[in-house]
Amino acid sequence: MSIRFALTIIAAAMLAPLAASAMTYEEAKAIGVSPVTGSEMLTCANYWDAWADSLNPDFYGEGSGIWTASFIEKLHPEVQLPAARETSDYWFAAARAEYEKYDDVAGYEADVADLHEYYVAGLDHHKFMQLLGECARPE
Repeated sequence: MSIRFALTIIAAAMLAPLAASAMTYEEAKAIGVSPVTGSEMLTCANYWDAWADSLNPDFYGEGSGIWTASFIEKLHPEVQLPAARETSDYWFAAARAEYEKYDDVAGYEADVADLHEYYVAGLDHHKFMQLLGECARPE
């Protein structure tokens, strides 16, 4: 993990308990932090993948989702579907390319296998918006 990326995430984690709420997606994106290493890109891909999964209106089955339609409609378009899924796919592809650059496809596959699932419903969605902003797709 690059030092700048790591320090930003650590600082955000340390300040989160002190702040009334985490940064919005837009605020975090405006900081301009972006993953540099393949590992960082995989972390971002994992965040975006979990978030995109959480937007499924049938997440719990029988038409029951984590978020209400009115909540989702208020979100920045970049964190709604299909953009969230596209960003996840972008970071997975970017990470794979970074690993391939170092002839380490086996490392990529091992790191993907080691990714853990995020229980987005159990997380503070404000904090998750901050993580997504820090992992925004470059323009």
